[in-house]
Amino acid sequence: MEAGNVTEFVDNLAMQDEAVLYDGMLYYFYGIRFDEETRHYHTSIDRFQNDIHHFVDEFYSYEGATFDDCLSHLLEDKIWNGKSFYEVEHEMKWVDW
Repeated sequence: MEAGNVTEFVDNLAMQDEAVLYDGMLYYFYGIRFDEETRHYHTSIDRFQNDIHHFVDEFYSYEGATFDDCLSHLLEDKIWNGKSFYEVEHEMKWVDW
């Protein structure tokens, strides 16, 4: 991961939101959140043009019973042009606000 350490990036998702530039787009990771009402964990990624002011779509969303399940899906689902997060993270640039 350009401009940062991928392990630190993933660790941060437990505490906060993060963003990366990938393939000409900005991807905003909402981290892993616990919903008191549903008693489930949720994560999502929104896609923007090259900045946060030009929303494109909700790129990814997952809800799971545990934090680990949610994080595992976020990292292992083949959502990046048929590849997982770790298969493309070397092409991503961590955007630090």
